[in-house]
Amino acid sequence: MMKALELDDLATRFRFAEASVGVLGCLSVGYAVWTPCWFGGRGLWTAENTTTGTDSIQAPSPSLSPAPTPSLSPALEAEQVFAVLSFLMALASGLLCLIFACCWTSQTVRSYSNTRALLMVGQALFPTTLMLITLAPTGFFFLVCWSLFTKQHWEEISADPGSLGSSYWLGALGWALLLGVLPGVFLVEQCLVPDPLPQLREAAEKWWRVRACQPYDPRSFSEGHAQTDSAFLRGEKRYMSFP
Repeated sequence: MMKALELDDLATRFRFAEASVGVLGCLSVGYAVWTPCWFGGRGLWTAENTTTGTDSIQAPSPSLSPAPTPSLSPALEAEQVFAVLSFLMALASGLLCLIFACCWTSQTVRSYSNTRALLMVGQALFPTTLMLITLAPTGFFFLVCWSLFTKQHWEEISADPGSLGSSYWLGALGWALLLGVLPGVFLVEQCLVPDPLPQLREAAEKWWRVRACQPYDPRSFSEGHAQTDSAFLRGEKRYMSFP
């Protein structure tokens, strides 16, 4: 049975740390996207009036001409598109981080069926790699959205930096965590945590040698099969010997 929040070895600690960074980054991105406190009470979803004063003067009468309606500029449309993409990816990536943090243990990768699949393809399943693949694009898409907003309002921001709201700064924190802190932790993990695939290959070979040496008994085959599979899953030294 899986044990939640397992922090027994170095690999699980790095996995939990990266999952925590990913969740914080996704929460920051989600908060920034849907809150209006970017600059002066305006946010990504604030439509600006692009009509000029001459247009309003040339109108003969309010009763004869419709009132000018705010229109979206191309820059604002691009901000909203990237904001929606980053929010959807943050939602999926955040759930993935929670799964890896709370449900993934060191015994998950050493299950019998998973070990056979890993040895057949010659590759190991790394949760931290999967989190990096999903979280890095999330941070990149939001960085594009954040940069477009900053560029569009750069003159106003330069004149009054104090008007920047919590959504703007939390958004900056979100893409910094996803594009700066998370890759840094991942690189440190790659340098410190050994590759588990050689250990899995050695454990599988010892497990098959033990099974080959056992006499065949039709009456006890199912019991012996269940016992050895259970021992393999638990990582007992009789069937698995990790250095």
